Amino acid sequence: MPYGPPPGDGNPYGPPPGSGNPYAPPPSDGNPYASGNPYGAPPPPGYGYPAAPPPGPPYGAQPPGYGYGYPPPAPVDGPHCRFCGGFPAVDVNVRGHQGLVLWYRMLRMPGPFCLTCGTATVRDMSARTLVQGWWGWASLILTPITLLMNLGANGKIKRLPPPMPGTHGPQLDPGVPLSRRPHTAMLLLPLSLAVTVLLAATGVLGPKDDNNTPVSSSSVSPTPHTFSPAPLPTYTPPVFPSPTFTLPPLPSITLPPVTTPTDSADRVDEAKAGDCLRNENGTSETTDTHPKVTVLPCTDAKAQYKVVFKYLTTSDEKVCEKQPKSDSWYISKHPSFPVLDYVLCLKQLK
Repeated sequence: MPYGPPPGDGNPYGPPPGSGNPYAPPPSDGNPYASGNPYGAPPPPGYGYPAAPPPGPPYGAQPPGYGYGYPPPAPVDGPHCRFCGGFPAVDVNVRGHQGLVLWYRMLRMPGPFCLTCGTATVRDMSARTLVQGWWGWASLILTPITLLMNLGANGKIKRLPPPMPGTHGPQLDPGVPLSRRPHTAMLLLPLSLAVTVLLAATGVLGPKDDNNTPVSSSSVSPTPHTFSPAPLPTYTPPVFPSPTFTLPPLPSITLPPVTTPTDSADRVDEAKAGDCLRNENGTSETTDTHPKVTVLPCTDAKAQYKVVFKYLTTSDEKVCEKQPKSDSWYISKHPSFPVLDYVLCLKQLK
């Protein structure tokens, strides 16, 4: 029946099913709006809203890392640039030369170098060599050799990549390339010298004939010229009489006869232990105040005494008591120099 009473207790105006409260929430049957909120239940915490930021460091503190959030570079093994500490680098020698007319000076800058600092060093030392390296005979050969050696070092440096960021400090300024510097004009000096020598050797700078053709030295023959010398004036010096004078007679000098020194074997002053002596006075007295003593070989039958010991700088005969083999002595006294005195302790030969 379309107009029948509604289900329930038959009262169309009765309270809705439930507790009788028209404003009570409907029973929950899985409907999200069953809580009584016509707009639905509130979302769980964090749903649709950003989460709270995590607690950060205090104001002014820097986060860990390597500048602007980049991590520090990993340690690398290998040579580092001697000027800026950059990596990679190559260990080469850059050279220079100075000519000092009669001498020269070789310069050397050892590596390692990075790309930037190595390029600056090669350009600077090569430019100085171009200006200072030609002033000497040996430098005319050593300067090109030095520049070629720097060319090889520059090739190794140019093969390097740029230094890694964060591995280097302040770097040298490479400046403009060497080909754009005024120092390269000095290459004209040896070039002009070589051209001059070549032209002189080919005869271009030598003498020329009437047709302006170079004449070699072998084809030039001297033109003979004859000349007669003018007569020289004659001069006769005047004759002056030479003065005459008579020298006084020289006084005559009579030299004393030359005395031949006695043989060294006869000089008693040079007698030493082991020599033999003889008293030429031939006296048999115990004491002879003026003996005439000569030195003889011990094999001579005329020898009378043998020297046992010789005491210098003394004239005391008692020193011979220290020599048990001595039975006589000989004393020599010097009147002016007592240091020349001596005593010979003697032993009489049988």
